[in-house]
Amino acid sequence: MLLLFCLALGKPPLPTARQLDFMELETIQFMHFNVNTAWKPSADFLHGRNPTYHNCEPGVSGTSNDSQTEGVWPCLNANIFNPAKIDTDAWMEASAALGMKEVCLTAKHAGGFALWPSNHTPYGVHASMAFRGGKGDILRDFVASAKKWGIAVCYYLNPLTDGYLTQIAAVGAEEYIAREHGMLREILAPGSPYGPVNRLWFDGVLQAPPPYAFRPGYLNDNYTDYYDATFALIRELSPATLISPLRGDVCNSIGSLYTNDGPAANGTNASTCSPPSETGQFFHPNELHGVTMQEGPDGNSDAVPTYWFWHPWACAGNVSGCPWAGHANASRIFDGYVGTVGHGGVMNMNIAPQADGTLNASVVAVMHEAGKAINDTFHLNDAGMVRGTSAPCGAGVAVVNATGPFDFIVTMEDLTRGQRIGNYSIDFRREGSAEWEVLVPPVQPPKPPKPHDDDAPPSPAPLGDRPDGNDPRDQYIGHKRIDVPVVPTSGAGAVAVAQVRFNCIRLVASVDDPADSDVHLRRFSLHKKVVPWATI
Repeated sequence: MLLLFCLALGKPPLPTARQLDFMELETIQFMHFNVNTAWKPSADFLHGRNPTYHNCEPGVSGTSNDSQTEGVWPCLNANIFNPAKIDTDAWMEASAALGMKEVCLTAKHAGGFALWPSNHTPYGVHASMAFRGGKGDILRDFVASAKKWGIAVCYYLNPLTDGYLTQIAAVGAEEYIAREHGMLREILAPGSPYGPVNRLWFDGVLQAPPPYAFRPGYLNDNYTDYYDATFALIRELSPATLISPLRGDVCNSIGSLYTNDGPAANGTNASTCSPPSETGQFFHPNELHGVTMQEGPDGNSDAVPTYWFWHPWACAGNVSGCPWAGHANASRIFDGYVGTVGHGGVMNMNIAPQADGTLNASVVAVMHEAGKAINDTFHLNDAGMVRGTSAPCGAGVAVVNATGPFDFIVTMEDLTRGQRIGNYSIDFRREGSAEWEVLVPPVQPPKPPKPHDDDAPPSPAPLGDRPDGNDPRDQYIGHKRIDVPVVPTSGAGAVAVAQVRFNCIRLVASVDDPADSDVHLRRFSLHKKVVPWATI
């Protein structure tokens, strides 16, 4: 799934500082950690059923009525939650090592279990006598560590779903709203120990509440009013907090074209998002989901199903039906960075702690390895770079002298001047030659075959950013584009490159302003892949 952060601008669309700040995040982390993490599934859940337990959530398969749900079945008993070794500083240290700029913690998941001692629900850390005698406050520790490491705070805190309040406490709709709004006030009020909050993440809905959101009769008649009032409260308490996704400030789309026709920014209803359009009057930095840490046993293939919470139990001979298959290796994360940030977006990767509150040691090692590889390749080293280049759309907008072999070409458009580049190519000149040759071809959209033309040639294969050909390119640069040259400059068959140039082929029509028809690049640079694992 790919997401777009919707922000209003006029024509041409010129981002504000906050919009550029969002894009500069580049890598952010989702952290699923809640009472769900502590659940130990019975044998029947290890085969043929979904082992990612959605605690207390109506419409999702529950678990057996046993000691883990004693007194609150089908919800998990709060006392099974005991992350006795939790170290939020270690969380942030590992996240920072991977380059994460924001971490989004499941402060209150769909079941309603709160990771702070809320006065508006009895279900949370304060109900777990096993964890610090009921005096635990994970959010307070989380925020203190995030500030120490310079990482922005995000919470998954969905006011639409709270299984404990609807199924166990059985509160009425009016009380439900008061409690949910009370929890938001605890988190967002000025001076709260749980802020400032950069973002709230909701599993919103497009038009009507899904069947699992409430018991029959809950808010079905005034659902829209409830959401409007909830978003208004968030704006009142913390105007700078981004709300995502779906019915918040987020639209669904693909690619690195950031403009469309609406809805208006911060309108709290993205259900009518229009497709990306070059003539659009609204600006949207991209957000693309990256890989989830829990992957296949080889570190590079997807696990089935997806595991958001940490589930380490082995199940020999039945990988697809078991809650553990392995975790991603550094190479997969590196490719995920190229395929998301390299498409002009923000990579969002899920990395979950274990039940004892620690991050798995092997996962931490991978986070350090992947972060170092990304940093060494794209930030510490370059094989040639120019910055702050402006020129009319045409050949040679930027020319860089190659100082050695390279595997990637990074281009960044200066979006403070608008999104102008509608298509591009990159050329190179060999040492000792004056001829320019293609290094990254322009995107050629496939032409539809004529009706009943069986002899029409097949459409050209889409160009890919990644070495394996996945993640087809679009023709825009956006915040950042990472291209792979079609001619090798190192290894077998390498050519010695003297210069590389960026060519603008087309200006985006909506910003083809006679007063400023130039293309503006923030950066154009060449990078050798610096990684500890074998490369092809």
